[in-house]
Order: sequence, then C-alpha cells, then structure tokens
Amino acid sequence: MKRVIYLLSLFLLLSPLKTWGLDQAVFLNAFGETATAYLNDSFLLLGTTADGFVADIIRKDTALEIVRNVQRRVRVIRAKLRAVANTRISDVDRQLIGLLDHSYACMDHQAWALVQYINDKSPDAARRFESQRTDCLSRIKKISEFYSTLPPSPELPEPLSTR
Repeated sequence: MKRVIYLLSLFLLLSPLKTWGLDQAVFLNAFGETATAYLNDSFLLLGTTADGFVADIIRKDTALEIVRNVQRRVRVIRAKLRAVANTRISDVDRQLIGLLDHSYACMDHQAWALVQYINDKSPDAARRFESQRTDCLSRIKKISEFYSTLPPSPELPEPLSTR
C-alpha cells in the first residue's frame, strides 16, 4: 500500500513538470514563429521605405523615422533571442534561434545602410544598402529552408467569412 501511495505521489508531483515542459515548448515555438514573421515584415518594410524614398513618395524625415523604429524593434527582438539562447532549449530550437539572431544582425546592418543612403543619396551608400539587402534575403531563405525540414504546424481553419 505504501508503494502505491508513493508511486501515486510521485506521479502527481511529476505531472506538472511535464506540463510545464510542454508549455515552455509551445511558448518557444510561438516566439520563434513570431520572430520569423517580424523578420520578414522588417525586410519588406525597409525595402518599401527605400523604394518610396527613391521615388520621392516618402519624405526624408519620415523615412528616417520608419527605419529607426524598425532598427529599435530589431534590437529588442535580438536581445530576447539572446536571452532565449542562454536557457536550456533543444538543439533544433537552438539552431533556429541562431539563424534568427544572425538574420536580425543582418537586418540591423541593413537598416543602418538605409539610414546612410537616406542621408547621403550617394551611389556608394546605395550599393551598400543593396548588398545588405541581398545578404539579408539569403539569411531569410535559410530560415525558410530550416522550417521546410520540420513537420507542418497546425493551422486554424479559415474564418467562415472567407469560405
């Protein structure tokens, strides 16, 4: 009888630990997917801002404000990626966090190159920005390739209004 009570007690004590591990995995997955989505959005926003500035659709002060806001958010997310990397996570999660960190570093450099172009409008600054843009795109593609090796994530069904 003591063994049964002991085993039951042990089972009840360990159950929350298993649940906590599952919760941590869900949160880490959500964080990784959200960080990936914002990386893509940042890339597109910087490119759209550059294109709008070159076409004289976006004024210099507005373009600088957009780029600096992107750069600030990129740095905040990068700090969070590093905090996550310093915790106990699986090798697969560590690989994704590493890919995201390198991509966000690239995005920070791309934002800096765009600020330089907006201020100078020189051919050299334009080439630096385009070079960074190409480098960041290749890093984003590596993340996409990484996700393609994983089993598909469950999706919510489409809303009734779109059916």
